[in-house]
Amino acid sequence: MRPHLRRTFVLIAVCWAMARGQSPKPAPVPKPEIQEIKATGCVRKAAVARCLLVVTLDGKSTYSFVAAPKPEVGSIITIQGRPHRGEAVCRQGIEIDVTDWEPAGDKCVE
Repeated sequence: MRPHLRRTFVLIAVCWAMARGQSPKPAPVPKPEIQEIKATGCVRKAAVARCLLVVTLDGKSTYSFVAAPKPEVGSIITIQGRPHRGEAVCRQGIEIDVTDWEPAGDKCVE
């Protein structure tokens, strides 16, 4: 085989291999969006004065929120809400927009 034909053949093979290696990959499957949050935990003060935190009873999650009327700090409550959208207000934990909260009737154990 002539040298210039060999180079052309090698160049074509390399281009083909590169094009094949960059084939489009399927788009990742989007994660399902959380629509509703329900958690039971202990009410704590947040760094921002108007915000409160709920630390779940298992200690694995912390939610921040603004509510009126405010639950008593140190009490256990159950909150329901949706993920907060827009600018962060409390800047701690997972911010949620509380749609309802109710006392569980117990106090937090320190």
